[in-house]
Amino acid sequence: MIKKLTGLTASVVALASIVNAEVKINDNLAVSGYAVGASTLTDPDSGGTTSTSFDSGTTNFDAVKVALTGTYDAISGKVSLFYVPESTSGASEAGLLDAYLTYTAGSVAVTGGKFLSYLGYEAWDAINMTTITYGNSWNPIPGYHTGAKIDYTGEGFSLGAAIVDSLYMDTAQHFFGGDGSFTEGLGYEFVATYTGVEKLTVFTGLGIEDPDTAFGSTWVFDIWASYALTDKLSIAGEYSYVDNPTYSAGSTLDYWAVFSTYTFSDKIAATGRVSGTISDEYGTQFTFAPTYTINSNFSVRGEVTYSDSANSSVQVGSKGFFYAVQGIFKF
Repeated sequence: MIKKLTGLTASVVALASIVNAEVKINDNLAVSGYAVGASTLTDPDSGGTTSTSFDSGTTNFDAVKVALTGTYDAISGKVSLFYVPESTSGASEAGLLDAYLTYTAGSVAVTGGKFLSYLGYEAWDAINMTTITYGNSWNPIPGYHTGAKIDYTGEGFSLGAAIVDSLYMDTAQHFFGGDGSFTEGLGYEFVATYTGVEKLTVFTGLGIEDPDTAFGSTWVFDIWASYALTDKLSIAGEYSYVDNPTYSAGSTLDYWAVFSTYTFSDKIAATGRVSGTISDEYGTQFTFAPTYTINSNFSVRGEVTYSDSANSSVQVGSKGFFYAVQGIFKF
């Protein structure tokens, strides 16, 4: 494992000295994106150590994204391509991720197309994470879906509502998207964000789906808050609750997590996270993840996570340790 981590770090440092990314095409078009690759080791107490090296099939470990954004007067849009080597999504390794247009009139913005759910504190894109893993692996937070949404931004607050083909992704049939049907049940999201106090953000959201099946409706509630205590230290917390009758383990699940990030310098930062469930069904997970920034394009992140339960809901999958190092390139 040490050789894998050392090799990855050396490769990233070497690339950082030769890559110069261009972003702006003209006044209306820009290209952005990222590539991340991780080397991981899962070491459960029960034995059966496993590892991956750029072949995890997981979006937050190994992925490439290239996006084209455009603006013209009150209209903006985004199209992105996403690639996950050895993808475990069930659909394909590569495909269209974002594809939407937005019309903005003053404080109101209307969007149509394929876009990411409002819900969730931890980011979809690995470059916007402060850890490598998510706080849980069964994550009750929706992903991408297709439909329309409207957003209003006021002084110190914002509101949003969306109607989509399905609340959750149907990755078995579609590339990181909804079920593609607007006749067999729809998904809805309603959110509010408060930013009226300096350095404080409070988000609350509700997702609902009433599919055309005998199972009944699904709904998820998500609330999170973040606060910058100082210029160097920030804290955050999240709670999610989902009622989904299709779950084999039971219709309801919850998730909580607390985060703390400290910036030591312009090069080094570290995040600590503790996560679990109120029912304690999946135990508690303890995560430490430092990040070293080489330059504006490259960084290296490490992580150690310990789970105290055989039913762990994070990457370990059982009681034991998870180790990882990840190279991150963005432009």
